[in-house]
Amino acid sequence: MYTHNSYSTRDFFIKKDSTLPEIKYEMDYFTMEKYNITPDMLENCAVTFSMIDDQGLYRIANSEAKLEIFNDDVINRIRTKYILTYHFKRLNTKKAGIFQGEFVIDFLGDNCGKIKFPIDRTIPIIISDTITKTDVI
Repeated sequence: MYTHNSYSTRDFFIKKDSTLPEIKYEMDYFTMEKYNITPDMLENCAVTFSMIDDQGLYRIANSEAKLEIFNDDVINRIRTKYILTYHFKRLNTKKAGIFQGEFVIDFLGDNCGKIKFPIDRTIPIIISDTITKTDVI
C-alpha cells in the first residue's frame, strides 16, 4: 500500500490517463492527539481531496474522498487506524506535470470545523507522460 503520513516527504507518482494507484494519507495517533481529533469526531465528517497545478489553478477541487477505518490488528502497524483515500478519475490525470494535493476533513455536528492534511505542506503529485492508454474491460 502506497501511503503518505504526517512525516512523509515522498512524492506521489501516477501515469497520465491513469486512475491507479489511489493516493492515501495515514492519520496516526500522534497527529490525532496533537490536534485533538477523537474517533467519535471521525464518525461524523466529510472528506475531500483537492489538487492544484503550477499556476495555482485547481485541477481537482473538493472532490469526494474516503476515510478508511482499520483495526490495528488488520494492518499490522502501530499507531495507524485511519487512512484518507482518493481514487483518481481519468479526467484528473489528462495533463502531465507536477501538482500539489491535500485532503480536508470537515467535522459535522457538535464538532464543527475543518482541518487540512498534511498540516504544514501539500503532497507533491507527479503525473508522468505515457505512450499507452489502456482500459480495464
